[in-house]
Amino acid sequence: MERYITFGRYPQTSGRTDSTPIEWQVLEARDGKALVISRYGLDVKAYNTYWVDVTWETCTLRSWLNNEFMKKAFRATEQSAILTTMVDNSRGQGFNIWSTNGGNDTQDKIFLLSYAEAHQFFGVTHDDHNNKKARVAPTAYAIALDALTANDKKTADRQAAGWWWLRSPGSDQAGAANVDSDGSLCHDYVGNGRHLVRPAFWLALSSDIFF
Repeated sequence: MERYITFGRYPQTSGRTDSTPIEWQVLEARDGKALVISRYGLDVKAYNTYWVDVTWETCTLRSWLNNEFMKKAFRATEQSAILTTMVDNSRGQGFNIWSTNGGNDTQDKIFLLSYAEAHQFFGVTHDDHNNKKARVAPTAYAIALDALTANDKKTADRQAAGWWWLRSPGSDQAGAANVDSDGSLCHDYVGNGRHLVRPAFWLALSSDIFF
């Protein structure tokens, strides 16, 4: 049974000026904290502004998530409940057939799932092209920003699915992994600005904000 919580606010309508509570899917809960990921694709961004060799540590999407997105989506008290995480970017987090480098480990408040985590929590593989568990729909806000979707690939609740970024590298260093609209592992060049962003983070459940 999937579990969801609401936390923070972000534009989610085509008007782009709303401040709507964000739904988060709980992936794991232990030791007074929970790993969560946005239920929908909240925004569309390139993995990196320029099409160059890059890693999660150096990409512009990481900077945007931990700065602009963080400040827009969460009040100061909410930000304090988001834990700083040592993010594993080792080779074991990527697709083992691709010989690319995931870069240095990072410390982040907000991050994207790696391929290994997408496999663990959503069953993502390179060859399963009918994985509805891993499909995600964009918000109306993301659609207004030209999110790429496939009308013939539907989520479990019958919405058109989009492509969403992972933090792992792609098959070459100027590419990044993503989850295809069919729910399988894919990759694209880092400058593609039409893929969805599904932020993830560890949330301290013992924070005063929940009491």
